[in-house]
Amino acid sequence: MGRVRAFVQDDIPRVAELYWQFLQSQKGPHPPGLEEYFQEVFLHNPWFDSSIRSLVYEDGSRIVGFQGVVPRPMFMNGRAIQAAFGSSLVVHPESRATLAGLKLLVAFMDGKQDVAMTDTSNRLNQQLWERLGGSTSAAYGMKWARPLRPGLYGLYTMSRLGKERFSGAVSHLCGVLQETINVVAARIPRGHLRRPPDDVTEEELEIDTLLRSCLPGTSECYSLRPEYNRESLRWLLDFMSRMKAFGNLRKVVLRGATKEIIGWFIYYAKCGGIADVVQMGAAEFHMNKVLDYLFWDAWNRGAIGVQGRLEIRYAQELSEARCFFWGSVPLLLRTRNPELARLVQRGDACISRLDGEWCLRYGAPGHEGASAALDLASKQESNPETTKKLAPSNFQPSQPLQPKAAE
Repeated sequence: MGRVRAFVQDDIPRVAELYWQFLQSQKGPHPPGLEEYFQEVFLHNPWFDSSIRSLVYEDGSRIVGFQGVVPRPMFMNGRAIQAAFGSSLVVHPESRATLAGLKLLVAFMDGKQDVAMTDTSNRLNQQLWERLGGSTSAAYGMKWARPLRPGLYGLYTMSRLGKERFSGAVSHLCGVLQETINVVAARIPRGHLRRPPDDVTEEELEIDTLLRSCLPGTSECYSLRPEYNRESLRWLLDFMSRMKAFGNLRKVVLRGATKEIIGWFIYYAKCGGIADVVQMGAAEFHMNKVLDYLFWDAWNRGAIGVQGRLEIRYAQELSEARCFFWGSVPLLLRTRNPELARLVQRGDACISRLDGEWCLRYGAPGHEGASAALDLASKQESNPETTKKLAPSNFQPSQPLQPKAAE
């Protein structure tokens, strides 16, 4: 008879094997770094709470299922609450008839957190959540995108569609097409997009600036918002930079003519692919400038498009910047507090890609953020000698970071 219990250190090798074979669909032994990933994310993250643990399904002496859980402290109307994001639900195919996955999900949803959430679900998972008393928030299920190189963006979209709908020779050809797109994009001259105004300068976004000057302005208008400190932010951004799950993490703060902060953004730069925005913000009336700078910056780093999760308050500026919108993975939640559920349902929660499971993805060769072609393009771009050979004579490197101004 199987049982659900807390995930512990000794479970890591078996859980990593399950994840690698049946969630990532990879053959052969899992990479050593995957075990370190599970240890860091699910046992040593800065929000670890011994009362809200990741879970395994044990059948006799075998671990046949895993439900990752990461606590995330939040504030609701100024009162501290505990949220928990679920991730990486995986069950061995031979044990799915035992309802191991359902039992893991029930145990997670019935945990001691004030609200259970997930932002990376599929349609089946969504149906399970709803049948178990959970709900879906459409306010966090929209994405926006801005093509930067429309021809290549269209081809890239076709290649991704082909991979999802076909198999065999057609999928192989689509894979070759995508790799070709990545390499070609790395060779295209830069500087086509409109350069941002001369009175806007960039600096690397540092932890203290993000914590004290950027995040408060972004979240203060919401009733439900995440709680961060220097330790947790530093760990999270360092983790994302090391994993490179969607590319190379870039953190930028923008200043105006008098050195005041007018906006900021964090995104994954991906040469020959789609740049994914993690989070962005702007002072009043400055979002248009922030978007112009973001698109120019991503273009300079070889991206063929930019995309992110839609924040409704920026919908007008995104529309004016020629972005398009579509429905995507919704946010799923389960809470015993009706008021908390209403806040999330009506979009009164500051929940970005920085706050859930999306930013905690594993990154490794063969993962969606690190294809061989992307690695090749990135190496070509980062190597000055190679760049000289590939780039046309009028190529200009992207703008370097400016020295940090006084706060």
